[in-house]
Amino acid sequence: MIRTARPDDAEAIAPLIHHAIHEIAETLTGASEETLVRMRLEALVRLRGNRLSYENTLVAEHEGEVAGIVIAYPGYEAEKLDASLSAYIATCTGTVPVIDVETEGDVYYIDTLSVAPEYGGKGIGTRLLEAASTRGEKLGCGSVTLNADQSNAGAQRLYRRLGFERTKTVQISGSQFDYMERRFDREEGQQHD
Repeated sequence: MIRTARPDDAEAIAPLIHHAIHEIAETLTGASEETLVRMRLEALVRLRGNRLSYENTLVAEHEGEVAGIVIAYPGYEAEKLDASLSAYIATCTGTVPVIDVETEGDVYYIDTLSVAPEYGGKGIGTRLLEAASTRGEKLGCGSVTLNADQSNAGAQRLYRRLGFERTKTVQISGSQFDYMERRFDREEGQQHD
């Protein structure tokens, strides 16, 4: 079952975010110690109006447990969402974090996709990606995009199999990522092959 996240999912969502984005989570939270990173991620999930908010998160549930998540939002909201995140972290650390621009414009951006290791290989990631894509298409975005770590061959294969194509290379928290896109056909409501 895939559903919209709730604030009370934050404790289950935070480790999945951290597992998926590693160093980026440290940049976004202004912390490097795992307990503090996860504590701040939980707070951000509960907080409205930032990129990691439950408002932007879909949860895959299996027997009542959070098995995976996808965090996604329109690219044209990214700057506002990051400003809210920065403001929260500045209250925690006294320093405004430097957040790399990951997306912008008329796209539906997949910020984070994560499946708990014990649920890997069951198609949950694919279902979450498709659910997010459907949401973006309904919002009228021109395409769905994501950043794929160049060192993660498995993720690269999955995204290509699902019709994503590399459009450029971006640097996020010191690592190289392929910015990948899958366009929507606005006339027929189908993705391009």
